[in-house]
Amino acid sequence: MDLRKSFPRSPVDRLHGIDHLKRIIDKARAYNAGTLGEYSYNCPLDQMFLNHIGISAEDFARIVQTHSSDETVYAELWKRFPKALSPEAANAFNHTYESAAPDTPEKKAWFDSVLKSLDPDRTDITTWVRLLDLEEKRPVPHLK
Repeated sequence: MDLRKSFPRSPVDRLHGIDHLKRIIDKARAYNAGTLGEYSYNCPLDQMFLNHIGISAEDFARIVQTHSSDETVYAELWKRFPKALSPEAANAFNHTYESAAPDTPEKKAWFDSVLKSLDPDRTDITTWVRLLDLEEKRPVPHLK
């Protein structure tokens, strides 16, 4: 994965029903390869996922490095963290994750400036994951 040339997968592109897992696998692969580009591995959204699972960014990167596919990464995580990956825990995480929004005036000001530069008419975008999808030029349906 070379994030200097392409985007990681969408934050809401799920693997076994879990938001962010495909994206953080992409970012860990790029981190391991030294090809993150402008991306940050272990950013706040990564930390939200890693804290939910109960693993450090370094340990997660090692798992990704030693497993060649999304499915084998998931299988290793399932062996170690079955409660965190259960459907109930995944649904709770997904709700919290997809609702995450700027929580300080400084973050809100930065969020608003990025949104304005991308599409000032998109006042329906209020969460980090929707902003990422817009920024990475993925379709973001309008909310009513």
